[in-house]
Amino acid sequence: MKIVEETRTRLQLKHQPLRYWFIGWCLFTVCLSFLIYCLFFESASVRITCDRISPNQLNCELKRFNLLGSSEKLKMFDLQEAYVLTKTGSKGSKTYQVMIVTPFRDFTLLSHVSYEENQEVALKINDFINSGQTSLLVQQNQHNYLFFLSLFTLIIMAMPTAVNYAAFFATSPVTTCTFYKSINKVFIERKSLRVNEVIEHPLENIMSFDIQEKQFKYSKLYRAVIVVKFFKEIPINPQYTDERSIRYAVSRIQSFLKS
Repeated sequence: MKIVEETRTRLQLKHQPLRYWFIGWCLFTVCLSFLIYCLFFESASVRITCDRISPNQLNCELKRFNLLGSSEKLKMFDLQEAYVLTKTGSKGSKTYQVMIVTPFRDFTLLSHVSYEENQEVALKINDFINSGQTSLLVQQNQHNYLFFLSLFTLIIMAMPTAVNYAAFFATSPVTTCTFYKSINKVFIERKSLRVNEVIEHPLENIMSFDIQEKQFKYSKLYRAVIVVKFFKEIPINPQYTDERSIRYAVSRIQSFLKS
């Protein structure tokens, strides 16, 4: 909360809920980015084709297909071996992925395929490398996994509760609080895409000011409240923010009203 104007008869404060805006747009951006990643960047299937040019020379092509059917081609030369890489998550979950080793770089296949399927693919590739076979065709598919993951993300984004939650933060109103001695009133104006309201009270109705605190996960945040007649509480800033700006704003209000 900031003091934007102070004269002998007028005091104006403004609160912009930057933290809430950031949270709201982050929620939307994370979901949208994840959906785009699933549709365009994560491989839904892969296909490996190999030809033996000579007993010691193998030319292979790795082709990746995304969920929308677009493909990417990668050339692989002189395959040395294939093995199954096991990755362990923070909660003990395991995923398996075939790694193909070449003299130039390593290539990875799909990451959400069963251990048995990965092992079968690795064995086929190694058999081809170590035998006299002239060609190889290997395929992997995680189309269903990726399709249902994308569908689930889309449903979450479309759910009223999720949309409302993100929209609530992203469209939190800017609050302008103005004290007028000349007309003996205080006006609290809140404006956003979803809110447009003005609250007014005579200055003599103000009984006191209160600073309310709320414990969040890692810290405490605060908001300033005007207590009017009949102990009705009117938050100046509905969104909780840092303690320093709130205490300073309340002290300036009290000094202004007393002067």
